[in-house]
Amino acid sequence: MSIVLVERILAVRAFGVIFAGRAMDGEIAAAGSTVRVKAKQRAIAGEPAAGETWNVEGSIVRSQWGPQIEATLVTRVLPSGSLLKSYIATHVPGIGRDRAERLWRTYGHELPRILCEGDIPALAEVIAPDRPILGPRLAALLVREWRQADAEARLVAWLQRLGVVDLRTVRRVAAVYGEAAIERLKDNPWALVTLLPWPQVDDLGRRLLREAGVQNPQDAPARLVGAADAVMKDVIATGSTAAEERSLLPMLARKLGEIRSDHPRVQAAFEAGRRNGAFVSGRGGLWRAPGCAIMEEAVVARLRDMLRQSPTLTVAAPAFSAMNGHGALHREQAAAVATVLSRPLACLQGGAGVGKTHTTRAVCAVWEAAGGKVLLAALAGKAALRLSRATGRLARTLFRTLRELEERDTITARLATEDMDQEERIILEAKRSSLAEITAETLIVIDESSMVDLATMHALLRRMPEGSRLLLVGDERQLPPVSFGLVYHKLVDDPGITTRLDVVHRQTEDSGIPAVAAVLRERQIPALSPYRGLAAGVSLIEAETVTAIAEGVEDAYHDLAGHDRLIIVPTREGSAGVATLNRRMHDAHVESTGTQEMVGALGAWFSVGEPVIFERNDYRRGLFNGSLGRVTRVDMASGGLHAEFDGDELLFERAELIDLSLVYALTCHRAQGSQAERVIVALTPCQLLDPSWLYTAVTRAEHQVVIVGSRKTLRRALGARWAAEEREVGFEWVTSRP
Repeated sequence: MSIVLVERILAVRAFGVIFAGRAMDGEIAAAGSTVRVKAKQRAIAGEPAAGETWNVEGSIVRSQWGPQIEATLVTRVLPSGSLLKSYIATHVPGIGRDRAERLWRTYGHELPRILCEGDIPALAEVIAPDRPILGPRLAALLVREWRQADAEARLVAWLQRLGVVDLRTVRRVAAVYGEAAIERLKDNPWALVTLLPWPQVDDLGRRLLREAGVQNPQDAPARLVGAADAVMKDVIATGSTAAEERSLLPMLARKLGEIRSDHPRVQAAFEAGRRNGAFVSGRGGLWRAPGCAIMEEAVVARLRDMLRQSPTLTVAAPAFSAMNGHGALHREQAAAVATVLSRPLACLQGGAGVGKTHTTRAVCAVWEAAGGKVLLAALAGKAALRLSRATGRLARTLFRTLRELEERDTITARLATEDMDQEERIILEAKRSSLAEITAETLIVIDESSMVDLATMHALLRRMPEGSRLLLVGDERQLPPVSFGLVYHKLVDDPGITTRLDVVHRQTEDSGIPAVAAVLRERQIPALSPYRGLAAGVSLIEAETVTAIAEGVEDAYHDLAGHDRLIIVPTREGSAGVATLNRRMHDAHVESTGTQEMVGALGAWFSVGEPVIFERNDYRRGLFNGSLGRVTRVDMASGGLHAEFDGDELLFERAELIDLSLVYALTCHRAQGSQAERVIVALTPCQLLDPSWLYTAVTRAEHQVVIVGSRKTLRRALGARWAAEEREVGFEWVTSRP
């Protein structure tokens, strides 16, 4: 262990933080020496700042930047002695060096005790004796900052004693419970169930109760309620928002270590959960997660209000002439445009090749010709980019849309309430004008709506003013949202708000993919010809074992070299999973091309010419979570690389490589919103395979699909229920009548 005084923050990334500082003792590095510290998110409690002191555990390695500590545990240490002055001066706005010096001269080593006791009048007299208003304000701020830091340090030590070593969890506990975290958790340690796995929480809770002298901690009311909370947490993790009692009781029994669901302790836990709001009663015998139930009811109520609202904008006949400038529409598509624009809430449903995007482009043109505004969005960055290109209009991710709407509200409030000079006002107004906006004349179009989860839909509807309209474009047979809830899949069954496109058009029909997709929609096994290399349509490489599947995928990928290719697999791990296939493809690429390979910050390998995926949103660079690119250069000296995304070559320094991964292969959920000329589907037997998975994977291809697996696996997958049907939700939408 070594105490390090932070001098500079070098990098803050999704993986963690790198900072430079001075070793205050000689435990790891020589006292007084300059060191770099690299800590992953799970190893550090909080974000360091210049002037702070941190306890660092780990080993020192030699790097191109000099000595570097690869940290295994990094915790904040409250400063003492003369370091305390610097800490106060730099961490509390308004204090500064002079006031910090006065505090130190007045209290010396007693200052930490004074701050914890919170003697604000005495502190104010020292900080600003001639400022009766400012002094108490600064003193209160100083006390609050110190107490928070002190509480965090004590919480880290307390949880570590109990075996909680994941510091991300510590940070979340501190954020939720604040200074009272330890006392709150002593009273009810099972409150940690939302943050930690049940076995760890349950062991910790029973241990604390035994230490406190509680008899029979296994029957403690807090434990029974905690078990109910843990069960609903598991329900939500499956994508459901509710469950039947017959499902909940066995789950409760497993949490409590009981064999039978009718055990008195299990029954007591069910009643305790019901009384304490772990789940609430719903229709049809369902028990609903309370937070999800609130969102579901709010979404239904808001959508029904939309159907009642009077139109703020009428689309007159002349506006429909705008359709003519966007390519010929089939009569089904033209009718869909008119129907969709006659409704304040509409779903545009269609399978592969029916021209949903073509129809959406016409909808946008007509609405704008009528005087309205259009806001386009999709859940995934890839889908938003494709929508932008197809419509010729800016499309954002839903995450970005919501963030911009919030930022717009913040700027509007500042402009209305704050005094500012003209230059600052002009800057803020310019910023606001560039952000997403929803007015009473706005038509919001959400593409790939089947992917949109309950929480995201709830957040969007809260931002929609009276009069604004919503068009949900999607395909009910694609995979449901990754997160919990169903909205689009429930709404699309209502003919009063749903327009369906059924006609497959010639330019897509020629590939044969829409025909196969249509058969899959009926959960039938399509006629698949044996794979014979580059060709349009859907073919099969027979493979029974996982090893044979991995080899078949690799052979097909290399066989289709020179074309836009994508591998879709069910799982990340395993010999035919994403990680293994990406590594196999990388090794084959390096062997065949002889290009140099370099390793990233977390052990990922890259080489020139390889496909990569960017895994967070970076609006400065114009990249979304899911943007696809290709490595163009690697710099072995600096450890960075260049990659091309949509025609732009971008530099990624070594610390930024955490945001890049190889993308020869993707899971099907990750591939939603993406398309490629040629798609290779690894049909590895697993529970994730169902008709939705197959249909979604096949419809990612534009010209060719190669399925690698067995007909038996294909038959078993098509015999399963649709993924959306496996979810129990409390969202009810019976009719579109208000």
